[in-house]
Amino acid sequence: MLRRAVLRFALAALALATSLLAGAACLSPTLPLPPPEPADTIRPSAATEGVWQISGSCTPGARVSLFNQRTQRGVIEDDADGNGRYHLEIEAEVCDTLLVWQELIVEGSGTEVSEAASFVVEERTPLGVVSDACP
Repeated sequence: MLRRAVLRFALAALALATSLLAGAACLSPTLPLPPPEPADTIRPSAATEGVWQISGSCTPGARVSLFNQRTQRGVIEDDADGNGRYHLEIEAEVCDTLLVWQELIVEGSGTEVSEAASFVVEERTPLGVVSDACP
């Protein structure tokens, strides 16, 4: 009889511990939103001198911001079609440093903002840098 009571107590304690651990896992913080990938395609605009077309990967549905440190100007675009790509045009010169970050609206949690990633303006394609003009 005593053995059976101890066994029931042990099983109840195990069930309680399991449920507490499961509940704690649900309350654990989520990982922060990472910055979008630095641009994989950078090319001068064919239409406007001094403007560069910048494209890269982002979190689907994010708002992507691009900022030129030299000019102190930036542009913003929403990934409205949710394909996880950003395509922005910004005034820049070769070797300017650009910052890119993203924001994502999370239902019930508000807006998450990533850290910024930096890269330099030099012509490149997804295969690599076309002209390595920057130090």
